[in-house]
Amino acid sequence: MLLNMLERQSRPGQAVGWDEVVVGYDFALVGPSDIQAWARTRAWEGPACRRLADLEGAGLERFEAALWAAATEATGKAPRPGGQRWARAQDRWRVALLMDALAAPLTPEALAVAVERIYDQVGCPEDMLDLWHRHSPWENKPGRADHRKVEAFVLQRAEEGPRSVA
Repeated sequence: MLLNMLERQSRPGQAVGWDEVVVGYDFALVGPSDIQAWARTRAWEGPACRRLADLEGAGLERFEAALWAAATEATGKAPRPGGQRWARAQDRWRVALLMDALAAPLTPEALAVAVERIYDQVGCPEDMLDLWHRHSPWENKPGRADHRKVEAFVLQRAEEGPRSVA
């Protein structure tokens, strides 16, 4: 489950919260069953959180609305695309996914594929654009990513903490 990966790749003591769950759902990184399992393991109180955790069958058609209601109930306000909380959660996902890719024994070509997938799925701020190189289609060569560059980016982000992204 990617929520476990996010928690594993986060700084010590930095728990996964509703912002990361909502953003992860929006970017199709986590699905309803993962979120419900996560919600059941937390001590969330309130009817919206219980409804979210208990949805099943046809009730899952209302999952997204229940997720936003539970996040609002638990935090006072759900994160919104373009907002600071959204950007911080999006950034946490991006960095955690990059860290996970770095932890795998990937060739420069395979790392390029992983980085491009992260760009496509979670978005790409300008400072990530030089993490990989895609060759022109007529060159018929795979893209490449430099492990050291990706690692330096991740380390820098870990030191700075999450920022707003475009």
